[in-house]
Amino acid sequence: ACRALVDELEWEISQVDPRKTIQMGSFRINPDGSQSVVEVPYARSEAHLTELLERVCEKMKEYGEKTDPSTHRKSYVRVISHDGTKMDLSGVKFDGDVTSSLKFACESIAEEYEDELIEFLSHEAENVKDRLCSKRT
Repeated sequence: ACRALVDELEWEISQVDPRKTIQMGSFRINPDGSQSVVEVPYARSEAHLTELLERVCEKMKEYGEKTDPSTHRKSYVRVISHDGTKMDLSGVKFDGDVTSSLKFACESIAEEYEDELIEFLSHEAENVKDRLCSKRT
């Protein structure tokens, strides 16, 4: 569930125009009349990441459960591609129980680890999935 959540967040971030920025900092006027406002890329801004976390778990209805035939280990895989291309769904269990439990797990992780998710994703960190899903949680 954690890995699916990070995949979705990273995909959403990649879809934002890299030229889009947002003003951050204090909007108070300094004694010299200037303002301490800086422009940062919108895609990895705290405002954008917080907005994504509010709605990203809705994407879990696009996932199914796949069991590895040799190890019998279960994992969640996308059953609907982002771009609409056909996907290999052999061995994928796709039903309401799977999607609702995945959505619930996603919401729990997003709520409990919101600060960590924002911290990791606001910088273009390497191996966010491993660092967050294996080590931190």
